[in-house]
Parts: sequence; C-alpha cells; structure tokens
Amino acid sequence: MRSFFDNQNLLAIVWKWKLHLLIVGVVTILAAAVFSSPLFIQPLFQSQARVYPTNTNTFSEESESEQMLEMLNSSDLKWQLIDAFDLTSRFDISTAERFYRTKIMEEYNDRISCKKTEYESIEIKALDAEPVVASAMVDSLIHFYNRKILTLHQEKARENAATILKQLKRKRIAIEEVSEKMEPLRKEYGLLDYEIQAAQVTQGYLLALAEGASSRSVADIKELKANLEERGGAFFLLQKELAGLEAQRDTLANRYDNALIEAEKNSTYTMVIEKPFPADKKAYPIRWLIVLFSLLAVEALALLTIFCVEGIQLSSR
Repeated sequence: MRSFFDNQNLLAIVWKWKLHLLIVGVVTILAAAVFSSPLFIQPLFQSQARVYPTNTNTFSEESESEQMLEMLNSSDLKWQLIDAFDLTSRFDISTAERFYRTKIMEEYNDRISCKKTEYESIEIKALDAEPVVASAMVDSLIHFYNRKILTLHQEKARENAATILKQLKRKRIAIEEVSEKMEPLRKEYGLLDYEIQAAQVTQGYLLALAEGASSRSVADIKELKANLEERGGAFFLLQKELAGLEAQRDTLANRYDNALIEAEKNSTYTMVIEKPFPADKKAYPIRWLIVLFSLLAVEALALLTIFCVEGIQLSSR
C-alpha cells in the first residue's frame, strides 16, 4: 500500500483518468453556471450606509456606537421595517405559517445587517432584488432610528418637565404661605425690609435727636424702632426664607423651561457619512465563487473515488 501512495503512482493514476476528470470538470462548471444563474437563484443588490451617533448620551458602560447598534438591532425597529416594506410578501413568507415570525426574522437577519466598524461608525447593509428598495430600506432604518430616539428623548423630557412642575407648584405654595405670614407684619408694623429699615431707623433717630425734630417725628421713629426690635427678628427670618424660596422657584422655572424645550425639540441623532444609493451591480450570488468551489469539491470527490477504485483493483491482484 505504501507504493500506491507514492507521488509517481498518484500522478500516473491522475493521468490515466485525465479524460474522465476533464469531462467531470466541464460538466461541473456548466452545471454550476446554470444553477447559479437568475433562473435558479434570484440576484440581490446591496445598498449600504455608514453613520455616527450624535446628540445622545451614554447610560451605561457601552459607547454611543454600541448603544446605537443595540437600537438598530432591536425587534422594534426590525418590525417597523418589515411592516413598512411588507417584507413578509417580499420574502415569500405567509403569516399563516406556524413559525412565520421566526422565519421572517431569520430572513431579515440574512438580508439586513448592522455592525460597528473599527472607527466606531455603524455600517448598515441591505440586500434586495430591487436596488432602489435596498437603498430605501437602509435610508428608512436610519429614519426609524432617529424617530425612535427622538420619541424616547421627548418622553423623558416630558416626564422630567412634569416632575419639575410639581416641585415648582410646591415652591409657589410655600412662597404664598410665607408671604401670608409676612403680610400682617407689613400692614400692622410697617416692616418692609429688615436690614434697610434697621439702618435707616437708627440713622434717622440719631439725626432727629441731633437736629431737634418734632416730637411726632421722633415718636414715629421710636415706634418703628420698637416694631423692628419686637417683630424684626421674625420678619427677618421670614424674609430670608422667602428669598431662598424665590431663588429655588426661579431655578425650577428655568429647568422647567429647558425641559419643555427638550420635549418640543425635533433633533436628529445620526450623522450620515456615507449615504445609501441604488447599486448598479448585483452583490449576490457571486457566480465565479460558486463555480470555483463546486469544481474543487466535485474534482476532489472524483479523485477520491478514482483512488478507491484503483486501490480495490490493486488489492485484488
């Protein structure tokens, strides 16, 4: 058996069966060319785009590109695209089939792909029998992504605005309560601004005494001075509390306005660096590759059969 596998013996066997191998090769090439033609395999055209995420924030350890990829590969966007282009009909899958959802998703994943490139961009590819449809599917997937992210951001902004509005209403109620407490002190005791009035009363009292003002003026000053001494402390605390509440109200009002702006903003969340376009050359099937692999596989099988036949004949002698 050792001599059977010598190089010279193998070459001799191949040469002996050369005509058969040639015929097998020609038949294989012709058959592969025919069966890979549009008569048996539908040609598919590919369209692609490259995009970067923009105007988004990361919510985990994933990068913005990875989050974008998660969204593009979500079942939500997939079904939007399936419904928009009636892919069940295009893929010749009936909704009455038992596992039609599984089948449509398998076909979708074979025809449409999204993956991250080495430069952190996202590459979107689509295959279809019509190049215009393939291009439109890529473009639509980008549009659906923008719309989905916009909806999520608007919902979050409206939720944030509603929360801030509740806080703002509580601050306004607290301001009204403090103002109601201060109102009697303003009306009955003439207290308006503790620090300013305290300084003015002290200065006015000293000037009145120095200039010999009328007893009525001095009495008014003394009364206000007494009110400040008696009620001024409480009024001062209420005044400080009111100022703090008003500052918090203004901050909340500003945050509320910003949240409303975010809720009403119509932004896009992709930066398209390569736009999809209808291809003018099919991408599938690659006929020369099918022919080559078919030829190699059949010739290898033919050689194996020949060696087996020769080996049997040699052992029977």
